[in-house]
Amino acid sequence: MALEETRDSESSRLSRIFREIQEKVDKTREKITEAARRAGRNPSDVLLVGVSKYAKPNDGVVEGLLRAGIFDLAENREKTFVEKATYWNVNDDNLTNSQRLDFRGKIKWHFIGAMQRNKVRKILPYTTLLHSIDSVKLLETVDRILGEEADSPSYPQSVAALLEVHISRDESKQGFAPDEIPNVLEIAQKYKRVNICGLMGMAGLNATCEETRRQFELLRKTLERCRELFPELTNFKELSMGMSGDYELAIEEGATIVRVGSALYPEKF
Repeated sequence: MALEETRDSESSRLSRIFREIQEKVDKTREKITEAARRAGRNPSDVLLVGVSKYAKPNDGVVEGLLRAGIFDLAENREKTFVEKATYWNVNDDNLTNSQRLDFRGKIKWHFIGAMQRNKVRKILPYTTLLHSIDSVKLLETVDRILGEEADSPSYPQSVAALLEVHISRDESKQGFAPDEIPNVLEIAQKYKRVNICGLMGMAGLNATCEETRRQFELLRKTLERCRELFPELTNFKELSMGMSGDYELAIEEGATIVRVGSALYPEKF
C-alpha cells in the first residue's frame, strides 16, 4: 500500500511539472510570436532553446521540456552537459527506459557556457552548437581535437559554433570585442572542422532596457557588417542573444536564437 501511495505521489508530482512547463512554454512562444511580429519578422525564424542547467537528469523538468516540444536544450557546465546528454543519449538499442526511447534522435544539445580547453574533448561528442567560442586558441583546440578523433564514430566530423562577443560592460563576461570579429573570421576560415555560423552575446547584468537594446543592436550590426565583408560565408547568420528576462528585446533586435531557462520552469520541482 505504501509503495502504491509513493507511486501515486510521484505520478501526481510529474503530472504537475509537465502541466506547468507546458503552460510556460506556450506563454513563452506567444511572447516570441508577438515580439517577432512587432519587428516585422517571421516567428518561425526564432529558435527557442530551453536552458536545462537547473534541472537534474531525471527530476521531470527535462522530460517536461521535451514533452512540450522543446528539443533544443542548453547547458553551461561541462559536467552537467555530459551528465544529461549521456542520460538522454538513446542511441543504445538495449536501453529499456521507454521515456527516453520516446525522444530517440530528437534532442539537440547546445553548450552555452565558458569553455575550458581541457574539457572540449568531453563536450564534442554530444554537441549540436557551441555558443561560446571566445578565443582563437579555443577555436584551434576544437578543430584540432576533431581532427584527432576523425576516425571515432563518437565524434562529429565538424561542429557548428558561434563567436562570443563582449557587448556589455560587465567584467565577468568573456568574448571578443566587436571590432575584433572580422579579423577572427579571417583566421577561422582555416579551421575547416569548425563552422562559424554566427555570434552570441549577453546583455549586462544590471543594464536598463535601453542599454540592453543598444547592446543587442551592437551585436546585430556586428553580424551585418561581417556578412557584408564576407559574403562567401553564407551560413554566417545566427544571432544567439536574449535570456528569460530580455528575450523579447533580443527578438526585436534580430535574435535568431533565444536561450530561456527560468521562465520555463515549474514553481517547485
